[in-house]
Amino acid sequence: MLIKQFFYTILLVFFMSCSINSGFHVYDLDGNKMNFSKNRYSNFNTIKLYFDRESIEAPYKEIKIIESERHYYGDFYFDKVFMNTLNKKVSLLDVDALIFEKDLSNYSFYKKDNLYFTAIKFK
Repeated sequence: MLIKQFFYTILLVFFMSCSINSGFHVYDLDGNKMNFSKNRYSNFNTIKLYFDRESIEAPYKEIKIIESERHYYGDFYFDKVFMNTLNKKVSLLDVDALIFEKDLSNYSFYKKDNLYFTAIKFK
């Protein structure tokens, strides 16, 4: 019985640690890694996703950079699980939209196989 409880405790800790960032990392605009500080989602609306800055019609301020460790060779936008997870994580940041980034190689944390987004807040 004690071994069974120990196993379940280890399993629970493992799953909790996996769900904390769910493969997403947040950086400030200087490239410093940040932690998610809130436990509850603050925005239940779907975050708008832009694929280029020219299509954004309102003035905005860039807030954070989101990195996903997920590797996609197709259209991640159509992956509902990925987009739901991304939306939940981004809602912790209190931002209005994301810009998909094709190249952030000027940052030291950049890995070419990962997905990157810049989180923005409308003025």
